Amino acid sequence: MSLPAVEESWVRIDTWLTRHAPLTHATLRPPTARADIEAAVHTLGVRFPPDQVASRPSLPHVLADFADALEQGLPFFGRLPLAVDGRLLWEEERTVPADPVSPLGHAGALAEPESDPPSPRSPVFPDQGESGVPAPVRGGGERGTQRLFFVRTGRPRREPLPDQPDVAFAAGLTAAEMLRRIGAIHATVRPRDRRQAQRAVESAWAGHRPLVRAGAVGGWAYATIEGGAAQFARPEVLRALSAGTRVVVLTRQGPEVALAFAEDGVPGPEEDTRRVMSPREGNHIGGPWARRLGVDLWPGSTAAYTDFLAVLEEEFGIAYDPDEEGPTELTSALVLPLLEDPQEREPEACVRDFDLAGLVERTPPGRLRTAVAAQLARLAAETHLDAHPEVTEALDRIRHGLPVDCDQDDPLALRMRTLVAEVHATRTMLSGGESGPVSEEDLTAWVARGDAADALRAFLRLPLPVAAEAVLQRRVSLRWRDELAADLGGT
Repeated sequence: MSLPAVEESWVRIDTWLTRHAPLTHATLRPPTARADIEAAVHTLGVRFPPDQVASRPSLPHVLADFADALEQGLPFFGRLPLAVDGRLLWEEERTVPADPVSPLGHAGALAEPESDPPSPRSPVFPDQGESGVPAPVRGGGERGTQRLFFVRTGRPRREPLPDQPDVAFAAGLTAAEMLRRIGAIHATVRPRDRRQAQRAVESAWAGHRPLVRAGAVGGWAYATIEGGAAQFARPEVLRALSAGTRVVVLTRQGPEVALAFAEDGVPGPEEDTRRVMSPREGNHIGGPWARRLGVDLWPGSTAAYTDFLAVLEEEFGIAYDPDEEGPTELTSALVLPLLEDPQEREPEACVRDFDLAGLVERTPPGRLRTAVAAQLARLAAETHLDAHPEVTEALDRIRHGLPVDCDQDDPLALRMRTLVAEVHATRTMLSGGESGPVSEEDLTAWVARGDAADALRAFLRLPLPVAAEAVLQRRVSLRWRDELAADLGGT
């Protein structure tokens, strides 16, 4: 197919911009003067190709595609042209799959792995009666033969390093209450020793969710993270654990060991947290499993953790030995992590080239709230967040001006926490090369739903301008500006 001349493409572009986006057209630079081009040819001693003379570095097919995109509303480098208030804007064309594969649903169909099989009672090297090697003939003279056997021996295996899990202590609570506050999934509650818990959390059954064991020592309940994402340094977890009591948390994350505190729902100030950092030693790779093989990536942290155990006993009367309690079956469960605290901040003045500050200033609060609620419902529909009944009920209550409960244990928040877990599991499976049943398309869908759920929570918890920014930033429809104008009643 022959390409139109560069001059023809420029005429088409100028015509469209003049008609639909005059403000953008006014920003275009004029063509280079013929005298300037000839001076450059004379100075450089080269001859520019005719197309380059006509359109500097642009190529004919790029300009032709650009003109087609403007005239026909086609994608250009992944974005679609829009004429808004005399300006040319570009919006990414997106779609959200309606029925993504659920990693948590897939995990729920699996059985938890069995406990470690019992150690074999027979010796490692069986006696002759059990051996497949024929015994030498006794007294057979010439019938007898001598055979030489080689036994391959390896280097002695390293001893596993001491268990040093993240552990939280809460005064006066029960182990069951500790699990509830952390977010334990009731259907997964059962006794497990440490090795059973680690086998479970490392399996597909866990769906990349943390697993927690809980017990009691003295007048304190305690909980340990046996795998999955760290939890005890999160402020929302500290706040939940310490409600009406006091909490001490010992965490070990790679090179850092920390002793943190919280009381009556308030995490202690950062300056009260005691920290020890250690340099990494050696070129070994690996995570927690490396410790079970005797590989210590941060020996300084190992020593610091042991020192902090002594501090717990001296200052709080907590005599806790991870190695001693490891073989004990404690109440345990998978965890559905708590939602992060909403972050209050100043809203952006401009969202996707839209004057949000101006809208907030000129719109009465009641009308703005109604319009943002309508935008929220549109966002829920286009991301399929409204496929969940808890969301549908919340949107209906918002539409009728009724309050919506969204505390961590409320059905709506549980749905949001589940969406966060779906996103985490899908992303982890894809990045780890163990995609199994999920694809990038599934990740796109879960991320879109999770982001829409964040916008819903912002509407419920944060000032209206911040919520408006969160909603508008996530809208999928290319015509969201027109829909917003309609929701505002033409204002």
